[in-house]
Amino acid sequence: MPFHRCPSPADADAAIAALRSADKTGAKPGDGLFLFFGSTDPGTGQSWCPDCAVADPVLRSAIAKKRGDLTTFECPVGERSAWKGNAEHPYRLHPAFRVQRIPTLIRFAGGSEIGRLVEADCADPARVAAFLG
Repeated sequence: MPFHRCPSPADADAAIAALRSADKTGAKPGDGLFLFFGSTDPGTGQSWCPDCAVADPVLRSAIAKKRGDLTTFECPVGERSAWKGNAEHPYRLHPAFRVQRIPTLIRFAGGSEIGRLVEADCADPARVAAFLG
């Protein structure tokens, strides 16, 4: 189960572009998961986002059990002050993501979004399992 950290919106943009394009062998666009969450607070070692802290173990466990074949791209939205109330945040404006709330888990198949879980749904083991199929 590969988890790949995208430390910046530019890294997430490169990841979605690669997922959507055929590789040199002519393979079809790929499948993957993009997880958007609040960055870790260095003082506490946990996300500043309480919903993200609750959802994290649920998501990791379910992804490992149900979709270990997919790459999960971890995309921290930055510090609380960079996310909260910032309508111009790059992940809010990105045409592939348009993330409005965190945590958000987006599933791509064949290079296109096929669904997303947002906030409390990310902490519900039954919803996460059903979403991952």
